[in-house]
Amino acid sequence: MRRGLAALVSLLLAGCAAPIAQRGPVWPAFAEDPAALAAQFPDSASVARRLLAATHQAGDSASVRAGLARLAASGYAPSQATIDTLAPHVPEPEMAALRLRFAANGARVQASRIFATVPAEHRLAGSLFGLAVDERHQLLWLASGVVEQTPSPDTAFRGLIAIDLATLRPVRRVPVEGAGSPADIVVAADGTVYASDPNSGAIYRARAGDAALQILVPAGRLRSPQGLVPAADGRRLYVSDYGYGLATVSLADGAVSRLESDAGTMLDGIDGLVGHDGRLIAIQNGTNPRRILLLTLSRDGNRIAAARVLESNNPDWSEPTLGALRGDDFLYVADAQWDRYGPAGALQGEGAQRPTAIRLLRPSN
Repeated sequence: MRRGLAALVSLLLAGCAAPIAQRGPVWPAFAEDPAALAAQFPDSASVARRLLAATHQAGDSASVRAGLARLAASGYAPSQATIDTLAPHVPEPEMAALRLRFAANGARVQASRIFATVPAEHRLAGSLFGLAVDERHQLLWLASGVVEQTPSPDTAFRGLIAIDLATLRPVRRVPVEGAGSPADIVVAADGTVYASDPNSGAIYRARAGDAALQILVPAGRLRSPQGLVPAADGRRLYVSDYGYGLATVSLADGAVSRLESDAGTMLDGIDGLVGHDGRLIAIQNGTNPRRILLLTLSRDGNRIAAARVLESNNPDWSEPTLGALRGDDFLYVADAQWDRYGPAGALQGEGAQRPTAIRLLRPSN
């Protein structure tokens, strides 16, 4: 989970729903064997890399060649050191073709512009994460949790906070029981708030009148859930699991299924996830290169039919994280500066903090 102070601009933003996804392959238990894990999560570059490392260690050149081809086809761009380490497994000119493909995968695609900046001196107390606007009830919902960087974890509030947009005063607090830590959140059409917990793997929800967050998906079912998008008919959520790819969650019983893909691109490392006219905008900051994708769903919403790279490897980025739509404009946090904070929120590294950049991208362009 990556956050910046610029999340405050979510006051200006509004979300959008995506169409319903039918039940796909059941989200599998997590295998320890790299080959089994790769078969379970075919759209994860991180899993493919784990398998590649294992085959390299075993001296299995045929499997290394297949793994490199798989990464190249998925859009991944390994470091030069990785390429040099694995090159002895691959004959020329096959390796030369792979180098060209990896270089193309890492090419810059710049399509956004600066929309606003949050000054470096603007700071928040505690650890506030995702924000979402309930336009119908004129509420701004905030997730408050605990991470290593939280200044006072023993006293930090864990749960959701509702702010009245007219008065900017808190009007409701919905705590999470135990050691939960909600992060990304989304408001459904009926006003229900859903929240993901990347630390435990749980998905929570809060309906009107709930005194505490209710568990929709128990801890451990997902590895690290991040962005959430409600289906148009209110029966499912699309959820990004950071290490493994995209899933759907049934709102009736919490069943988790894998969202299959025909796009042939890596779908792990997705932090922000936003619905847009029957498609998904995915901010992918856990891959190399970092990218923003536009994912087209099949007509029945059961799978990803196509993927288009909107932006990739933008040199003006630090770490893109969350975004939201405002009309046809997609606004996103482009410089979270997560790495500037250590335990208890201590500033680390050299140099002054930077203003947090908010960039504007038009998915229709």
